[in-house]
Amino acid sequence: MSDITNVFRKYVSIIEENRRTPTLTPDDIKSASQTQTLIHESLNDSFMFECKELFKTIIDLRKILISIEPRYLDDSDLTEEEKDDMDTEIRLQFQQYMQKFRMLEKYETERQSLIDKQVEASKNKLSNILLSSSKGNKKKLNNDTHNEFRLGVLQSLNLWIGLVSSQFSSMQEERLAFQKKFEATDFSVNSSSPVDLHPEVSISLSKPLNEDDPHEEIKHFEETISRLTQEQVQLLETEHEELINHKNDQLKKVENINKTITDIVSIQHELATHLQTQSQNINKILDNQDDVEINIREGNKQLAKARKSASRTAKMTTYIAIILGILILFLDYIG
Repeated sequence: MSDITNVFRKYVSIIEENRRTPTLTPDDIKSASQTQTLIHESLNDSFMFECKELFKTIIDLRKILISIEPRYLDDSDLTEEEKDDMDTEIRLQFQQYMQKFRMLEKYETERQSLIDKQVEASKNKLSNILLSSSKGNKKKLNNDTHNEFRLGVLQSLNLWIGLVSSQFSSMQEERLAFQKKFEATDFSVNSSSPVDLHPEVSISLSKPLNEDDPHEEIKHFEETISRLTQEQVQLLETEHEELINHKNDQLKKVENINKTITDIVSIQHELATHLQTQSQNINKILDNQDDVEINIREGNKQLAKARKSASRTAKMTTYIAIILGILILFLDYIG
C-alpha cells in the first residue's frame, strides 16, 4: 500500500486555509456596496453641506469672540458705542444661526416623516410581502441608522450654538459689572469736584443749618448765590448739565446691555428646550432600534422555518412526480 500521508496533509492545509479565509457571497458584496453608497450619499447631501457651513460659521464666531475679549473688556481700547454696535451685530448673528438651525431641524423632521410613510406603504404592497423579509429589515435598519446619525449632527450643532452663546453672555455680564463699578466711582468723583473747585461755596455750605426752617434754608441759598460770580454760576450750571447728560447716556447704555442680556437668555432658553427635545427624540430612536432588532431576529427565525418547510414541500412534490411518472410508464407498458 502506498504512503498517502503527504496528500492527506495537503488536503488538511487546504481545508484550514478555507476556514481562515471567509468567503463572501454575492449578497454580502451587494449589501456592502449599498451600505458604502448610502454612507457616501449621507455625507455629501445638501443637509450635511448646510450643517458643515453652519458649524464653520459658529467656530469662526467663537474664534472672533476669543480674540476680541481682551479689547471688549478693556475700557480704554474700544468706546461704548463700538461695544454696543458689536453687541447688536453678534446678537443678529445668533438670531440668524438659530433661524438656520430651526430650518435644518424642520427639514430633517419632515424628511424622516416622509421616509417612514414610504416604508410603511411599501410594506403593505403584495409584491413586497412575497419578497424576502430580510431585505426589508436591512433597509429599515439602514434608514434608522441614517436618521440617528443626522439627528446627532443637529444635536452637536445645538450644543455648539449654546456654548458660543454662553461665552458671549459671560462677556456681556462681565462688562455690565465693570460698567456698574465704573458708574459708582465716576459718580463719587463728579459729586466731589464742585467742592474742590469752589472753596467759597463749600465754606458757605458748611455752616450749620436749621433743616426745620425752610425760610432759613432759602435765605442761606440766596446768600450763597449772591457771593458767587456770574462765571462761577454759569460754570456750575454747565457742569450740572454735563453730569446729567453723562448719567443719561450711561443709563441708556445700561438699558441696551440689559436688553442684549435678556435676548441672550431667551436664546439660551430656546436652545435648552431644543436640546431637551432632541434628547427625547434620540431616546425614542434608541428604543425603536431595540424593537427593530428584536423584530429582525424573529423575522429571521420565521424565514428559516419557512425555508425548511418550502424545502420539504419541494422534495415531497418531486418524489410524488417521480412516483406518478413511474406508475404512468408502468401502466402504459402493461397496456
